[in-house]
Amino acid sequence: MRGLAIFVLTITTTVAAWAQSASVPTLDGKLSASEYADVQEQGGITVAAHLSDDGSTLYVAVSAPTKGWVAIGVGSTRMDGSYMILGYSIDGAQSVSFERGKGHSHSPAPAPGAKAALTEVDGVTTLEASFPAASFVKDGKLPTIAAYGNKDDFRSIHARKTALVLMP
Repeated sequence: MRGLAIFVLTITTTVAAWAQSASVPTLDGKLSASEYADVQEQGGITVAAHLSDDGSTLYVAVSAPTKGWVAIGVGSTRMDGSYMILGYSIDGAQSVSFERGKGHSHSPAPAPGAKAALTEVDGVTTLEASFPAASFVKDGKLPTIAAYGNKDDFRSIHARKTALVLMP
């Protein structure tokens, strides 16, 4: 009987550990609230974040009512200094750019280890990305900006923007 109890406890612990390690967002361009530690909506823009259990990888998502571009920036609640991921889709072809904000502008930035997925469905564009967490999360907080535009490019001005702090 004692052996059976130990076996059941071992199986339960193994399953619980597997479930924790399997609880990272799937980068499929579909923002599911159950995938992310924090999901917030402001001004029609939905943003989400999740920090891996070991703190090494940051998962973020942005979704907005547009057939144009969407973007999410982390590390600051302003463009200046933010690490940004921008994306749009034309006829199913995804265009994603990892950039660094400087003032009111941005330019391509190296993104080793970064991955992204994007969808545009029924007038809603959703972008998910993962990248090394670096020092973006401070004291459990992730300063974030998000925006969307009506064109399929990386340079047109936003139609709407928001700034908030997520708890990944």
